[in-house]
Amino acid sequence: MNKLKIVLIILLISINTTIVFSQKTGLENTENTVIKALRILKKDKDLKNAGVGFYAIDINNGQVIGELNSDLALKPASTQKTVSTATALEIFGADYKFETSIYYDGTIDTINHVLNGNIHIVGGGDPTLGSKYFYQTRSKQFLDEWTKAIKELAIDTINGSIIGDATIYSWDIVPPTWSWEDMANYFGAGACGLTVYDNRYTLHFKTSSQSGGSTKINKVEPVIPNLTFENTVKSANISSDRSYIFGQPYSNSRYIRGELPSGRSDYKVKGSIPDPCYFTAYELEQKIEKEGIIIIQPATTVRIMQQEGKKRGKRTKKIHTTYSPTLLEIAKKTNLSSINLFAEHLLTHIGLEKNKVGYTKDGANAIEYFWSSKGMSTGGLSINDGSGLSHYNSITPKQLVFILSYMRIDSRNSEQYYSTFPISGKTGTLKNVCKGTVADGMIHAKSGSIRNVRCYTGYTKSYSGRDIAFAMMLNNFNCSSSNAKKKLEKLMIALVTLTD
Repeated sequence: MNKLKIVLIILLISINTTIVFSQKTGLENTENTVIKALRILKKDKDLKNAGVGFYAIDINNGQVIGELNSDLALKPASTQKTVSTATALEIFGADYKFETSIYYDGTIDTINHVLNGNIHIVGGGDPTLGSKYFYQTRSKQFLDEWTKAIKELAIDTINGSIIGDATIYSWDIVPPTWSWEDMANYFGAGACGLTVYDNRYTLHFKTSSQSGGSTKINKVEPVIPNLTFENTVKSANISSDRSYIFGQPYSNSRYIRGELPSGRSDYKVKGSIPDPCYFTAYELEQKIEKEGIIIIQPATTVRIMQQEGKKRGKRTKKIHTTYSPTLLEIAKKTNLSSINLFAEHLLTHIGLEKNKVGYTKDGANAIEYFWSSKGMSTGGLSINDGSGLSHYNSITPKQLVFILSYMRIDSRNSEQYYSTFPISGKTGTLKNVCKGTVADGMIHAKSGSIRNVRCYTGYTKSYSGRDIAFAMMLNNFNCSSSNAKKKLEKLMIALVTLTD
């Protein structure tokens, strides 16, 4: 074979490869900004050992803008929340509200003003009771309302106790695949059938001025009865929190390890309330007693009573119901501020609705079945929580984009869902993403970040007018998380500046 034939064969192979790549993406020009950015990403030495996935389509015609390992199952981190919020909106609707109800059992002695029975707080899975994230829930208004309803019974004594009832969900409030390092910290608060104050408390530390010196817990807010701490946290010449709280659900023993910035008189560290249901009952007990109503028995919960072999009285009369903000409002806060607790409640409530069990796995199974029924291939999909905190989660870029595309084109909740996403350079967890670039204000997306994971998924409009849904995922990169963010910002800019 002469040299001219060899050159022609090589040229033909090169042309065919280019044509195939062009056909695969659905774009005529293989040198568009997205494909250029992907080629650079593929050669990045920091990603030599990483799992890298990318998929972007024009949602109006299904045309592929660009892809790289689009069927590779990767950890989504908090982009998992886009799946939980989408499914919840589709199943319950944007106007759905959670309910918490107050009942009593027994009889009322109207002469002596005694309730010969108990007050029951029946949780309905509301994640927002007393939450700091909504104007209408920020104060302890719910306690005032409950107390008012009880006082209207015209009693001055309760010959029983305040009983917290979280039986709508499983007792296993923390997903089983969560890390021991996460679950007792505020971001590791699980879904309880009776959640309160975002299931969060705050420790106020005083730290030594000397690096390596001891620290002291000055205050705990709110005060949680019987909660104890073994504190070995040291002061260090650092600027951020490097401490971790350890402890299992329902246990009042907490262990705090790590380091905090030195020389601070009031450094705040947040943890998750061990038993939110009991604490809700305790809070109401304290409130009622301040109003002068005597309660004979201490606050308790249905779970504790079952452990002690005690029977609870049958609830006979509802006296008040507290309603949550709408599911749309909850979904907005979930995606905008990346609130793990809210996402876990949505997943658990989906399980309750579809499988009659308020448990993590039942919610995960229901979500997988829901999207499979819409035509999504579920190969590689593994849902182990609602928030993305679990390292056992996996999803492909193509699956994320399928859900995004469905929600934008086919869902009755299209605009509502779109409104839940942070905006680049402007709001939520995207406030510092693409800030000051041509993509500032152009990306509506959810970020995701856990150890060695950085992801983004959402929507944008290109210079050429294309409405794009995308997912970009990096796992196990050999650089800092901030550097991984910068690499993905270049992809976002490439999507915005696309002129094809």
